[in-house]
Amino acid sequence: MFHTFNFNTPNIIFGLDTIYQTGKEAKKLGATKVLFLTGNNVKKNGYVEKVEQLLKEEGIEFITQYESRRTPEPTTDLAENVAKFAKQEKVDLIIGMGGGSILDVAKMAAALMTNPLQVRDYFGKGKVPNKSIPSIMIPTTSGTGSEVTKHAIFLDEENNVKKAVASANIMPSVAIIDPMTTVTCPQKVTADTGFDAFLHAAEPFVSNMSNPLTDSIALESISIITKWLGPAFADGNDIEARYQMALGSLLAGLVLNNSGTSLIHALAYPIGGEFHVPHGPSLTCLVNSSFNYIKVAKQERFARIAKAMGEITDGLSEREAAEAGLNAINHLMKSVNLPTSLSDLNITDKSKADGWAEEAYQERRLLSRSARVLSVEDIKKIYLNAF
Repeated sequence: MFHTFNFNTPNIIFGLDTIYQTGKEAKKLGATKVLFLTGNNVKKNGYVEKVEQLLKEEGIEFITQYESRRTPEPTTDLAENVAKFAKQEKVDLIIGMGGGSILDVAKMAAALMTNPLQVRDYFGKGKVPNKSIPSIMIPTTSGTGSEVTKHAIFLDEENNVKKAVASANIMPSVAIIDPMTTVTCPQKVTADTGFDAFLHAAEPFVSNMSNPLTDSIALESISIITKWLGPAFADGNDIEARYQMALGSLLAGLVLNNSGTSLIHALAYPIGGEFHVPHGPSLTCLVNSSFNYIKVAKQERFARIAKAMGEITDGLSEREAAEAGLNAINHLMKSVNLPTSLSDLNITDKSKADGWAEEAYQERRLLSRSARVLSVEDIKKIYLNAF
């Protein structure tokens, strides 16, 4: 089979203590006045003051702004308010430091500096016409991958559903991934974001948008996260585990940015929007039913996932190896206390499956990548099997 593909990425700086390059990178981007966007929880790890000092040392004026949100996913007005403030202050670079939500707000605010409409006008694929102002993203979790992607996820309060802006014009200029910034990440967030990263590698690998480059990166990411999510979850001060998870998350983010997620993320949007479930659990409760439903189309790929996860597949048939892969994924979720069914989230009303299926079916950007063509009725079955 012959492939044609593009591979897009910001400038990436990875490694221990790379956060100390923030000031110099801002200077390289021509910054004279920076809006430094972060969250109250990040303030506790001491890195806010470090970034501020680094900007001072480069003679760059800055304003630090702490953002909070009332829902697991940021609402559209957060990014719009940040952009309005940034325009008033005439900033020429935005730095985001935090989890995926902070980074998404920072990326979108940078885009709104050069694009005239509101966030909801840019929901969908490739709808942001102008390149954003320069931005630097520093993740404190491993990881949503937001620091290297062209995606930003928001809660559309008007329709009570999560939606995505997906455009190369919102991709950050620089991503600085310093595993030390993740050491204070709480245990539950470590699990939620760590498995989200796993899916950013695994879901594209079994989609119809995979390519040879993302395949190799995905399998390496799956291998790393399988080995190191447990240790990072068990002891947040395990620096090697934090380092490896940051690396695994970065690799998964590159896969996400270039091949994209598919049905699990599409089906998670109605759940997250209606019940305000955090992103990670809204995915994990659907993994078993979704992957079992598409296994018929990608059996060989699930067998390769099993091998990447360290399962012994020698002597097994392809079907048996694929089943071993699905079992290994389920075990990984359970080992870090993640929900594996809707019932685990205390969501028990099966009558809601009809509405969710109709809603999820509209996520054509994601479902078009599914290895199995899904009707509304198919999607409803996946939801029902997830209970």
